[in-house]
Amino acid sequence: MPKLRHLMLPLLAIVMPQAAQAKTAQPPPRPSVRLEVTARTPAFGGQEFGTHGSYETITGKAHMRIDPLAPANRGIVDLNLAPRAADGMVEYDVDFVIQRPADPAKARRVMLYEVVNRGMRLMAMMAGGSPNPASPGDGLLQRQGYTLVASGWQGDVASKALVGARFPIASDNGKPVTGQISTETIFEDMTSKRITLPYPVGGDDPALTRLTVRAVADSAPQTLTGWRFTDDRHIEIERPTGFDAGAIYRFEYVAKDPWVMGLGFAATRDFIAWLRHAPAAQGNPLADLAAAPCERNAQRACANPQGGAFSSAVAFGGSQSGRYLRDFLWQGFNRDLAGRRVFDGVIPFIPGGRRTYTNFRFAEPGRFSRQHEDHDVPGFTFPFTYASLPDPNSGRIDGILRACTTTATCPKVFHIDTSAEFWQAGSSLVSTGGTNRDVALPANVRAYMIAGGAHAPGMILPACAYPANNLNYTPIVRAMLIAMVDWAGKGTAPPASRWPRLARGELKPVDALKGPQVPTAGLVWPKVMNRPIPPAGKPAWPAYVPAIDADGNDLPGIRMPQVAVPRGTYLGWNLRKAGYGEGDICLLSGTYLPFAKDAESRGGDSRASLAERYRLAGEREAKVRAATARLQTEGFLLPEDASKLVAVEAGQ
Repeated sequence: MPKLRHLMLPLLAIVMPQAAQAKTAQPPPRPSVRLEVTARTPAFGGQEFGTHGSYETITGKAHMRIDPLAPANRGIVDLNLAPRAADGMVEYDVDFVIQRPADPAKARRVMLYEVVNRGMRLMAMMAGGSPNPASPGDGLLQRQGYTLVASGWQGDVASKALVGARFPIASDNGKPVTGQISTETIFEDMTSKRITLPYPVGGDDPALTRLTVRAVADSAPQTLTGWRFTDDRHIEIERPTGFDAGAIYRFEYVAKDPWVMGLGFAATRDFIAWLRHAPAAQGNPLADLAAAPCERNAQRACANPQGGAFSSAVAFGGSQSGRYLRDFLWQGFNRDLAGRRVFDGVIPFIPGGRRTYTNFRFAEPGRFSRQHEDHDVPGFTFPFTYASLPDPNSGRIDGILRACTTTATCPKVFHIDTSAEFWQAGSSLVSTGGTNRDVALPANVRAYMIAGGAHAPGMILPACAYPANNLNYTPIVRAMLIAMVDWAGKGTAPPASRWPRLARGELKPVDALKGPQVPTAGLVWPKVMNRPIPPAGKPAWPAYVPAIDADGNDLPGIRMPQVAVPRGTYLGWNLRKAGYGEGDICLLSGTYLPFAKDAESRGGDSRASLAERYRLAGEREAKVRAATARLQTEGFLLPEDASKLVAVEAGQ
C-alpha cells in the first residue's frame, strides 16, 4: 500500500513538569476569548421541561487568541507558521450554539458538550430519534436540566449552515508552504470524471504528480495518464476501461496553503475552559449557573472552585467526533492552560480503534481509514487502547490516556462501539492494544459493544449487496449518556464493561468465522476487514471480530431484545456487490436478513425459521419482556425506553 510522503506525525502536546511550574513567577497562559453573540432567543417555542422550565438558545462566534509559545500549545503542527497579531498571538474564530435553562435557579450544573460531526449536530438524535437540533424530540436532555454546548473545531467546514471554524493558513515568512499529498475518490457511478482536491495546487512537477486506479483495496495500482487540471482545486480524468463504479482513484500532487488544523483541539479546550470559569464581567453567558443549587450527592463537586459554573462537564462525540475525542485525550488537551481538567466525562461513540487526521500538515479531519477506500489515511495506528503499554512493533510505550495520566487530568470514559467498528475500525485493538492478549482497561474507563449494530442503522447504499441493518440501538446510548453524567458528577458507579475478550473466546480471527448459509440472499461471509497498516518491515497488529452464534448474530456485547430474541440476523458489515468493487466491505451499512416464516420456506437457509424457534403462542413476547427487563436492571435501558421497546418488539 503506498504511503503519503508529506505527513508529519502529530506531536503530543508538551506538558511542563509540575516542579518547573512551581518555580516560575509567571501566571499560566490563558486563552483569550471574546464572544460575539448573534442571537439569544427562547428555545423550542418556549416549551417547559418539568422542574427545569424553559430553555433559551444562544448562538454566535467565539473569537479566540492563542499563544504559540506556550508549552501546552507547541504540539500544534504549524502553529509556529501561523500569522501573528502585533502582540504575538494567533487569532481565529469558531461558531458556537448553546442551549441552557432560561432560569439559572432551575438548571443543573451539568454541561453536556457535543463534538460536532463535520459541522453537524447529531446528538439531537439521542432525544427520541429527532435529527433536528431545533427540536427537543422527547426532551430527554432538557428534562435533565443540562446545558447543551456545541462549537466548531474543523477548519475545512465552510457552510454557514454548519458549526464550523476558521483557522489561519501556515506560511513560511510570507511564502506558501507546499508539500506532496494525495487524495482518493470512489465515484460509485460510471459517468463522473471530476475529482475535487482538498488543498490548492502548489506545483506541477510531473515527477510529483500521479493518478492511479485500483479495482479493490488490495489490488496493485495502475498509473493513468488521461487527466488534466481544470483549476487549482479540480482535475478531470478519462475513465479507463475495465474498472467498475467502485474503483479507487488516487491522485498525488504538490499542494499549498495548509490550514493550522490542529487548532481544532485547542479551540475546544480553551472555549470550554472559558465557559466553565470566566466571570460574567468577561461576557460569559453561563457564569450565572454558578448560583444554581447543588444537587444531591454532588455537593463536593459544586463546592470545588475548579468546577466554576459547572459541577461537571461531559463530552459526547459520535463517529468522526468520537475519533476526535480519543485524539483530544491522547494529545493532552484535556488539561486547560491553568492546569485544570477540561471534561470530567468523555463518551467516544463508534470511533473504533482510530483517532483523526487533524493535527498534521495538510490535515483532512473528514477523512478516515476504511477497508476499501482511504485505507492508509493517518489516525489508525498505535496507540489503540486507553492503558499505556509497549507497542509490539516499536517498543514505544503509549496509550490514549498517557498524557492526562501524567497531569492527573483524565476524565471518566465510556468507549461505545457496535459490531460494525470491529470490522471497519479495528475495535478489537481497544482491548488488546495491538497484542494477542487482553489488556486491562484503566479504572476510569468502561468499554461497551452493542451486538449486531451497524455504524449507520438503516443506511441504504447502492454499492451494498445485502439489505440494510436497521437495528435502532439509540436506547442503549441514551441510558449510557445519563449514566456518564451521574458517574462524572456524582460518582455513581456505571454498568461494568460489556466488551468481547480473547480469553473468553469472544474474539476470533476473521477467517475463523463460519457464518450461516442464506442462499436466498446470496450471503457470502467477508474475507477482509479493516486493519491498521504497520510500519515497513513490521508485522501487522493482530485484529479480531466478535464471535457469532449459529444465526450469525454476535455472541458478546450488549444484546438488545432484537438480537437476544431475534427475528433475523443483524450483521455489522455489508459487502460491495458486483460492479462496485465486489467483495470489499461496504461503507457504513450493516446487513439484516430475516428468518424464514416456517420450515417449508427456508429454501436451504441453515437458520431455524420463526415457527421452529417460537413454537408457543406468546413465547417470543415473554422472552422479549425478560430480555428488556434484564437490560434495564443492568443499567443499559432507561425505564421509559424499556417500555417503548417492549411495546414495539413484543407487540409484533
